[in-house]
Amino acid sequence: MFLLMIFIPLLPIAFNKKNIFKENSSENLINSPSEDYFYIFDESSKKNLKIPEREFLYATVATEMPVSFEMEALKAQSVAAYTYFSRARENFRKKNGEGQSEITVNSEKWEYYASCAQLKEKWGDKFEERYNKIKSAVDSVFGEVLEDNGNLILAVYHAMSSGETESSKDIFGGDLKYLTNVSSPGDKEAKGYETSAEFKMEEFKEIVKKAWEDSKFEGAPENWIKDIERTKAGGVKSLTICSHKTTGREVRAIFSLRSADFDINYRNEKFIFTVKGYGHGVGMSQYGAQFMAKQGADYKNILSWYYPGTVLVNRKKL
Repeated sequence: MFLLMIFIPLLPIAFNKKNIFKENSSENLINSPSEDYFYIFDESSKKNLKIPEREFLYATVATEMPVSFEMEALKAQSVAAYTYFSRARENFRKKNGEGQSEITVNSEKWEYYASCAQLKEKWGDKFEERYNKIKSAVDSVFGEVLEDNGNLILAVYHAMSSGETESSKDIFGGDLKYLTNVSSPGDKEAKGYETSAEFKMEEFKEIVKKAWEDSKFEGAPENWIKDIERTKAGGVKSLTICSHKTTGREVRAIFSLRSADFDINYRNEKFIFTVKGYGHGVGMSQYGAQFMAKQGADYKNILSWYYPGTVLVNRKKL
């Protein structure tokens, strides 16, 4: 998967701001030999697995980001994933102690994890080359996490935004200062940035009825959807559909859309959704990270851009 990149002169200037990260001031750091584990539950195999951190990160980066992406984008993904899953593990252990099912994955669907055997089957004779690239990216930043006030951040990420990332407040309800609106113009150059989904009237009614049994289909079909409210980034925050007040996220789910940034039109007895981006839109855009890497940004630039105000530290150094 390759992006069609268009040079935007102002971007490198914006990405090279001096206050990118507060550097760890400790000197003469030495590597700690200790390595923790992730205890995962694989929904596809119904097995509980105890996986060393590095091995889990190799698999996670391999399943979450195209291996064809630039090395700096893969490094940024490695740090974001390690931060995200370390935070999930930390929260689990605070409540339950160390044990099974800290993280749920689905290796059959390539959600967060796939075994080496699965990667070999998918990549064939390209396995060694691709796996070594993933290993190099992960190993070069292993142990690095993003923190806010000494705490691991919620390092969520998504495939591509609509050109500006969403704030956590608009999408998840939590107001986290480092999950805010950030310009991500490179997403607009990504393959699959704009997609469409069409539903015949009867199909549309069936889907809506399944979601809300008491839905009322009154008046002209073009009036069944109204009161659309959008977020600052352009996603649908709320709307009324057949007398039901709902959210863009819920409509995205019931119609299997790529994102909640959509327009709806009714013509020729069909409802047509025009969708921008892919994913929830909060945090790091993976295609945005790739665009930045293509422009010469390193992984620190990328992470500070998408998680502003956070601090990069290495928890594997003493």
